[in-house]
Amino acid sequence: MPPSLHCPGSTSDTGAYRIAWSGTDGTVVRVEENGSVLYEGVQDATTVSGRPAGDYVYRLGLMEGGNVAWNDSCTVTVAPPSLALAGFLFAVGFSVFASLLVVVVRGHRAHRSGELYGRPHDTSH
Repeated sequence: MPPSLHCPGSTSDTGAYRIAWSGTDGTVVRVEENGSVLYEGVQDATTVSGRPAGDYVYRLGLMEGGNVAWNDSCTVTVAPPSLALAGFLFAVGFSVFASLLVVVVRGHRAHRSGELYGRPHDTSH
């Protein structure tokens, strides 16, 4: 069975995924991403993270002496996060900010009026 490269489904919206390969039987492999070395060693997988939106082409090669015998390739498309998710996260962040603002303003007013200590606060000085 010839060595084969296994990429995740056609898209990822997180920029993080796992690339695996099989059929290498402990041979040193090289995995390239868009022409640059991503991994070189004897493991059977590597994790990719932090990739912005775009297409990433991976290819698998077996190291033979000082040469690389290329075998298989695959492509992963990283899609930008969905607009719905971005909107939801913005709404959550805004509601946390607004809630915190209300708590701070109420706490400041309570402190100034002496409500926090159970006695009126002297503001004459």
